Amino acid sequence: MIVSEVLFLLIRWIHSVAAVAWVGGGLFYLLILRPYLRRTSNGIEVAVGRDFRTLVTIAMGILLVTGSIMTFERLGSGLIGTPYVIVLAMKIVLAIYMFYLVRFVRLQTRRNSAEPRSARYKLWTSALFSGTTMVILGISVFLLADILSTIFEAGLKS
Repeated sequence: MIVSEVLFLLIRWIHSVAAVAWVGGGLFYLLILRPYLRRTSNGIEVAVGRDFRTLVTIAMGILLVTGSIMTFERLGSGLIGTPYVIVLAMKIVLAIYMFYLVRFVRLQTRRNSAEPRSARYKLWTSALFSGTTMVILGISVFLLADILSTIFEAGLKS
């Protein structure tokens, strides 16, 4: 292995760890920690949420940097075709939506939560902007990453 291959492997690994921390942390928070904190009502949910938000912010920065590097490396390889670009575009769109949710929508949703809203509005808001939506998007991005790997490996063989 040459140095550039080792560096790219390290970048892919860091990218994967950041994604696992974000999505896995989200699953843990939604399925285990949040229900527990609601039952105990000891008031630490805000502090835990703030700490988790810090983890997500760090993961987002890492994902942006490493994802950009990997995208330019793969696009410049000459081994990819239209299917790879389409799946990559889908992955990027979902990732941008996730970043948008974390940075902008979650804050606005909390600020506007005191305003009376209809049941339909609350349903749509929950479906588009909830933590569950974030985890589902993250799992979808993982699937798209695996599809990208499969497409790229098929390109290497041909």
